[in-house]
Amino acid sequence: MASKRRITDCLSTAILLTGLAGAAAADQPDPFGQFGERCLGRGPDFQRTVAAAKDRNWPALATDMTTSLTPVENPVALEGWNLTAEADGSFEALVVARASVGESRVESCTMAFAEIDAAAFERRLVDETRAKASGEKNGQGRIRKFFEASSSERRQAITLDLPLYPNGNDEVVVSVVSEQQIEN
Repeated sequence: MASKRRITDCLSTAILLTGLAGAAAADQPDPFGQFGERCLGRGPDFQRTVAAAKDRNWPALATDMTTSLTPVENPVALEGWNLTAEADGSFEALVVARASVGESRVESCTMAFAEIDAAAFERRLVDETRAKASGEKNGQGRIRKFFEASSSERRQAITLDLPLYPNGNDEVVVSVVSEQQIEN
């Protein structure tokens, strides 16, 4: 798994490069709404997300950043996009992956944001998903919080990486991992 320092370095680099990247729709929902729409609503779905990225011509995210934002080890499939809107200039990325964990096939969906209110994001995550805290790990200047949530379709493991002392203008990385849904 990527170190928190590497994630922070990649996010910092991405923030500097935001003016160079892509086009996202101007009427996007707020960051939590985007995470809910792209990752939580129906759970991670690698194929659906890749198809949406192609349809919308999302620019690819640098490989090292895509890898650093992946919450699963040794992914068998991995894709990432820079969704930074030119109008507001704040960094936003989306990464999806597939991996095997023991006997289970899992999919993950991660979003990274810069310049958002981390405390408000966490409150909405807990309130709107009824996520239950399952642990946390402190790092240098950051905290990683682990949650479990269930939808009608499957259980989800959620990881929220945020600053130890949020100030309303924060970098947030949030991931959801669940068993892969195989449709017949």
